Amino acid sequence: MIIHEPKIEKKGNKVKVSSYIEVEKRKDLSNYLWYEFDKEYEQYLSESLNGFVSSMVLFAMYLNEDIKLKGKISPKLDYGLKEVQNFFNFWNPEKFKKIRIISEGYDIQRTEPKGVMSTFSGGIDSFYTLWKHLPQNEKNPYSQITHCLLINGFADPINDEKNESFKILEKEYENLMKKLNIKLVSVKTNYADFYYEKIPHYFLDGVVLSSIPLLLGKLVSRHYISSTLDYLSNAIWGSNPIVDPMLSTEKTTIIHDGGDIRRLDKTFIVSKWPETYNLLKVCTKGFGINNCCKCEKCFRTMITLYLGGKLSKYKTFPKKLTRKKLKHWILFADYQINFANEIKNYAKKTNREDIVKMIDRVILRRKILTKPLEFLYEISAKLKKKSKTYTKLIKLIKGKKYET
Repeated sequence: MIIHEPKIEKKGNKVKVSSYIEVEKRKDLSNYLWYEFDKEYEQYLSESLNGFVSSMVLFAMYLNEDIKLKGKISPKLDYGLKEVQNFFNFWNPEKFKKIRIISEGYDIQRTEPKGVMSTFSGGIDSFYTLWKHLPQNEKNPYSQITHCLLINGFADPINDEKNESFKILEKEYENLMKKLNIKLVSVKTNYADFYYEKIPHYFLDGVVLSSIPLLLGKLVSRHYISSTLDYLSNAIWGSNPIVDPMLSTEKTTIIHDGGDIRRLDKTFIVSKWPETYNLLKVCTKGFGINNCCKCEKCFRTMITLYLGGKLSKYKTFPKKLTRKKLKHWILFADYQINFANEIKNYAKKTNREDIVKMIDRVILRRKILTKPLEFLYEISAKLKKKSKTYTKLIKLIKGKKYET
């Protein structure tokens, strides 16, 4: 994999920084990786390849291709990326192979950035990190958030519907940030085009969410990535307290935030903040600011808010929570079972046996139904790697193009 020198293009009130990612073994995967910002952020863009190599390291490991950089990177990041590789290779050596990163040398940025940024999606984790670092809660001025990062094109490829939905979110969150005296940094990217249907996005959280503050190296002195899981979780997640700090440079520190508190408790804290009542967005399926009210994320958040007596205050959950709907609550991953058990344990303490029994049924359904499906998925994934005929058959069934 060759990561070429960054290019900066200005168009209207936007500035786009891009690098051509040349995949040597799979030429069909080669493409420009780009990030588009408001024009005011042009002055903060780094000349280095720090952000691009951070974002592509796991994809290169997945493809088992060395990375050759047409430029320089931070020596601290260079060392950190070796440790990132050690972590993912140790965890899953079959999926992530160790590779070499060959640069044209090292460069330490001279500019001293002063901004403190946090990734922001409008969900529980990011609202908690934002609340925690407001001046009334964080007395150290060097730790108070000055910028929030909103990304379009990370989890799924961009299309017209997603662009329209994102515009609504952007407007709502910009109004909130103005009230808080914080700048909203809105970014559009085609990153998902590279890995979609190849690597689950939750493996990539850390490397991608760190890449943007590294691109804005002249602005960001520290960047908070809100934790999805707590410190006691045994699930592997792309953003975690081990990996995130390894993605720092000499001038930009990446911080994994919020792992010291459970999701349930985060939800209760966030629900005491009235600003969230019209703005909480936990799912990716709902349009604009509204949640779909029928996905796994929505169900667990709505039940927690209900137990805390705050669900009725949240206008972004427009559909009622009913027992009939909860029959469709399916847990696909072990970490989701952990979240469900958190809620169940709280329901026990508050004598809500009806909710305890309901969650027991949901977990049992996971054991009966989902485990066999996971086994079939693993078999299917192996067949797609070995059989072109099988891959074509899946393509015909699903009506979409699969990359192997």
